Amino acid sequence: MEDFIPKYKKISDDIQNLAKVLSGQGKPLPSERKLSDTFQVSRTTIKRALESLERQGIVTYIEGKGYIIPDRDVKINSSMHVSGFYEDIVSRKKKISSKVLKKSVLEADKELSQQLQIKENDYVFHLLRLRSVDGMVYSLTESFIPLNRCPQIGTYDLTNKSLWKTLNEFGIFPEIVSQKVSARMANYTEIQYLNITNPAVVMVVNNMAYFDDKPIELSYVYTDVFSTNLEYRFNR
Repeated sequence: MEDFIPKYKKISDDIQNLAKVLSGQGKPLPSERKLSDTFQVSRTTIKRALESLERQGIVTYIEGKGYIIPDRDVKINSSMHVSGFYEDIVSRKKKISSKVLKKSVLEADKELSQQLQIKENDYVFHLLRLRSVDGMVYSLTESFIPLNRCPQIGTYDLTNKSLWKTLNEFGIFPEIVSQKVSARMANYTEIQYLNITNPAVVMVVNNMAYFDDKPIELSYVYTDVFSTNLEYRFNR
């Protein structure tokens, strides 16, 4: 006896084939009504199929545009002296937006105090944001800044604002002096926010930025390893 396959699963395969044709172009899929007419099924079935594809990361829903095919050829452009993630994305004529997931002050443990060259239990500003580029989720970005180097930073709303530009307002101009890249299995938070499907693996880009010969920011950028290319650019 042939296994029963729900109608929306069959339709999702057809929509996925259409998505492959448009993949990487950032083009929207036809409306639910047009897809319903094309495949001769109800809009409810189309909606379930699209939601299934969205959970798999094959399509992405953007308010005002509908479902689009995300550009899976995402690039992290970086160098040993970049001006920061925000500035780099803007320089490539792309629109970046941020959602603050967590903003707090914590006491440095032994490892964090060594990395930031501060005393253990000194206060550190911690920021976790979800970054999107041109409306599509790009990364989770986590930053740690010694609070005594910029006590006012915690009072600023950093939604859709460059952290480094904010530091610039206080006469602080960071430069990345070291960078490490690794890959590991994604945790629940990363899977949830980055919409990663199995195998759930993240690329972790760890940056250390200095100002006045002292650490000013320790940051981690988490992205889906299978949709990210790492590109280094060095000044000649």
